Amino acid sequence: MAAGIFSVKVEWGDCDGARIVFYPNFFRWMDAAAWAFFASQGLDPAGLLAKHGHRGFPLVDARATFRTPARFGDTLEIETTLARWGGKSLELRHVFRNAGAVAVEGRETRIWGVSDPNDPERLRAGTIPPEIKALIRETGG
Repeated sequence: MAAGIFSVKVEWGDCDGARIVFYPNFFRWMDAAAWAFFASQGLDPAGLLAKHGHRGFPLVDARATFRTPARFGDTLEIETTLARWGGKSLELRHVFRNAGAVAVEGRETRIWGVSDPNDPERLRAGTIPPEIKALIRETGG
């Protein structure tokens, strides 16, 4: 199973007045964990653009379930795995652990972004090349 681990230390500015992480920060950290995961799997944005015309993994859906709070000073471990490959999209699963306990579970759906042939400034979902899918095995999670 391909998994990436990304750590984040909760800083004062990440929290609300009760010293609990303000929820949008989890989505920011999921994005950072996703890009760290792609890099750990050899999916370098510059190389993907040159070889496949790939312009990124635009986010089309994100959600999270909050189990326990994270607070100022905590260190969160984010485990990212590939839950599903589609023809033009993929789903990532993110599990945030705080001192070993699951704090947040998140999912993201991203597309294989390519330039729209009618307007190069726009993106559209392209078919994910088989050699890219071969780099990362689904966990089914």
